[in-house]
Amino acid sequence: MDRNSVTGLALIALIMIVWLQFMSPEKKAAQSDNGAKTAKTEQVAASGVRAPAVVPADAFGVFAEASNGREELVTVENDLMKMTLSSKGATIRSVVLKKHLDGKLQPFDLVDRNGKGALSMLFLSNDGKKIDTRDLYFQPLPRDRSTALSGKETVVVRYRLDIRPGQAIDIAYRISGNSYKIDYDVKLTGFNNALAGNEYQLQWDGGLTYTEKNREDESHNALASAYLGGSLVKIDASKDNQTYREEQSGEAGWVAVRNKYFTAALIPGSRTDGIYLEGKRMPGHFEEYLASLKMAVSSTGAVTENHYRLYIGPLDYNTVKTLDAGLEKIMDFGWDWLTRPVAEFVILPVFTWMNGFVSNYGIIIIIFALLIKLVTYPLSMASTKSMKKMAALQPMLKDLQEKYKDNPAKLQSELGRIYKEAGVNPLGGCLPVVLQMPLLFAMFYVFRSSIQLRHHGFLWAKDLSVPDSILDFGFSIPVYGDHIAVFPILMAVTVFVQQKITPTAQSSEQMKVMLYVFPAMMLLFFNNLPAGLGLYYLMFNIFSVAQQFYINASTSSDDVPQAAIAAAAAATAPKKKKGSSRR
Repeated sequence: MDRNSVTGLALIALIMIVWLQFMSPEKKAAQSDNGAKTAKTEQVAASGVRAPAVVPADAFGVFAEASNGREELVTVENDLMKMTLSSKGATIRSVVLKKHLDGKLQPFDLVDRNGKGALSMLFLSNDGKKIDTRDLYFQPLPRDRSTALSGKETVVVRYRLDIRPGQAIDIAYRISGNSYKIDYDVKLTGFNNALAGNEYQLQWDGGLTYTEKNREDESHNALASAYLGGSLVKIDASKDNQTYREEQSGEAGWVAVRNKYFTAALIPGSRTDGIYLEGKRMPGHFEEYLASLKMAVSSTGAVTENHYRLYIGPLDYNTVKTLDAGLEKIMDFGWDWLTRPVAEFVILPVFTWMNGFVSNYGIIIIIFALLIKLVTYPLSMASTKSMKKMAALQPMLKDLQEKYKDNPAKLQSELGRIYKEAGVNPLGGCLPVVLQMPLLFAMFYVFRSSIQLRHHGFLWAKDLSVPDSILDFGFSIPVYGDHIAVFPILMAVTVFVQQKITPTAQSSEQMKVMLYVFPAMMLLFFNNLPAGLGLYYLMFNIFSVAQQFYINASTSSDDVPQAAIAAAAAATAPKKKKGSSRR
């Protein structure tokens, strides 16, 4: 491995370290109220208001009668989850996923336990009352208190709120037996010109329950997001006790909140007026988010009907992709123009295909590393030959550098001519590294966020989505972390061996430092990355070492064209000036 290759790999690691620090989206802190907001803006800001436990009846205006009642719960259980719906607010009180456990391998409730539920409608009445439907008691239409369904079976849970003659809100949930998707219908009767701005918001409030052991890591992945006008809008609360808000007008494809591996999304079936996102970071690394769709209410028609799809479940790329709403864009795969296509069209499809034959993801990662090494074999062979040619040219290149040390322009000209005549590309050794950079970054993003690896073990690693720690210190060492992971140690050893057996065009003095520094740098960097990523690069390096042994044994001096070397040597020989000889 020559200096260019080592430098290329070192830059990759350095870029990834810097990228970790600056990959967070731009934060927009909430601006202070300057007293000049319109009624419509006031309505949106109301989505951030948390209603007190007891609200005076006169705070509801014409909705006062509906603010008193008795809560009734309905439980619907399908193949994938158990959901609890409440007549108070006609909201979702609980969602327990059957096929996913928390970091302690226990069932968990995905809905943040704020006591009010997560889904609601929010609006400002013409008499200035801010109404959150979670404060109102709906009438459940007759049905069983508990329902179990499976496969293609469906069930509809309906709620109705009669406000006064000719004015009512109807809400319906349609749940199928084998899906995380829920159809959600809203019907407003008699609300034409009854709401400020002729608008209401459908919101998911409270974020999602944290599920992983490392709350700080999960908080880095928690956010609220929207897909608006073909672009992704995000807010990520990074500072304690500071509220972040984002409001935009236009047609939205969806709004959603997420933690590391799960999401709750609202997907409209009709045109929206815009979106509103809000987030706040609480003490203890917990971030609470709200995401809402702004919907128009007809000012002329007596009835306004809107259809939505709710998705409450895992951030599984193949699952959310089937929604055909672009919700997969909430998954962070890095640069849209480089690493995301590699993740979506190479890594994930190959993993999905192999999972049809192999159930263990550790073995899948090993096979994937072997496939990548086989694909890059021609590049590795060309790189080795290029480095051998460069090594053969080194004595002449040193002579040139000494000869033209005071004339850099002439030196570069002569070097370029020698490379051309010898058929050598000085960057040839870096080509395999450069071409693998998009794959390296894409693997980092996929392994960091893919739920497929979560709770899947291999050898001593109990979970490939987190570091394969075998010893926790109880304190943190700067740069290294608070634990010892095995895969990074083994990977550093293979990096050292690979450097030792790879031909280099540089002198041993130049390579001696990097021979030890680069493996150490990789050890420090990978110690806090997912075990799946460490396993991938460990196996990739093992295959690289085996491949390098083979290349070294199968290439000889015949691969270094002596004619080209002789031509280059002739180019460095001193030339006689014309007419300089005496007769």
